[in-house]
Amino acid sequence: MKIAIAGAGISGAYLYRLLQNESEDEIHIYGHKHETKCGISPCAWGATGGFNELLEHVDLDPESYILQQLDHVIIDGTEIKVDIVTFNKPRLISDLLKDAAVYYTPLNTTKYDRVIDATGTSRTYLPPVENDLVLLCAQSRVRSDKPLGNLVSLGYIGYAWCFPLTDNVYHVGYGSINESSFHALSEICKIWKKDSYTVCACKGKIRITCPHHSTPFVDNIAIQGGSVSVWGIGEAIGCVGSLAGDGIVPGMKSAQLLLQHRDDPEKYTHSILHEFKWMKNERRVVDKIYRGERLGFGDAWVFKENARRAGMKIGLRQALGVLKRLGKSRSINEKTTC
Repeated sequence: MKIAIAGAGISGAYLYRLLQNESEDEIHIYGHKHETKCGISPCAWGATGGFNELLEHVDLDPESYILQQLDHVIIDGTEIKVDIVTFNKPRLISDLLKDAAVYYTPLNTTKYDRVIDATGTSRTYLPPVENDLVLLCAQSRVRSDKPLGNLVSLGYIGYAWCFPLTDNVYHVGYGSINESSFHALSEICKIWKKDSYTVCACKGKIRITCPHHSTPFVDNIAIQGGSVSVWGIGEAIGCVGSLAGDGIVPGMKSAQLLLQHRDDPEKYTHSILHEFKWMKNERRVVDKIYRGERLGFGDAWVFKENARRAGMKIGLRQALGVLKRLGKSRSINEKTTC
């Protein structure tokens, strides 16, 4: 089979390596030039549980990419235990695509038996989805002579973050669904990095729609004399947590599921919905926040359990407090931890 992968980010690159290792297909991968200093799509230098196993599955050593193992994060002044890593995203993508010829030309779908839509928020080859939920985000890498810490500050359906990459380099960013909160979070980041040197900065988007609101995952493109099947993976089909915005591990897992069910669209669709059923509950909570509805301990339980999956150890009352904070627009005049 001749397959085109549209999108050379984490999900597309991981699927490329899987197919190269485990199939006899002819694989072409298409990307586009990013106007970022690191040469890749922005955001997501952090990963949750399962990251190591996914890299080992494609014969890569996780320790070659992990920059920092984080055991805590301070959320608006409260220390929360976590088990997450920051990693060298550009290097990982480069190694996943080792020996690959990445095409930066328009994809001619008529030349392929199958197209993989790994285009993230663009969802270029699959039909648009209803109730799509996309956040604006901005981030920068900064160098600081003083420790900046592991910080999170919550805003309206969004947050600002500061995570260490190396001893004196940090990833600082923010994202929100709301323009005023987006601006307030940007001001918080300015405070955090006021004495730092900015290495690079960029803006992007994150789809937090969840797979259950991102169907279909498989479709057909009509071409002269027939059609070409399109299968989606990663953020293109909503494989990002609606609350924490974690998409690295889910994106790679979706690539594994596609390979397992590559000949059965229904089984692939079912496997995605089953694997990420927890995202449906997160999206339900986000929708309640968006509608301004009262939040309860049932919603906090959803966040608590899913936060544990992402490596965060948080109590039920703490979880409820976080959700309530996500439901309020932040004012820059509020006290922040710096």
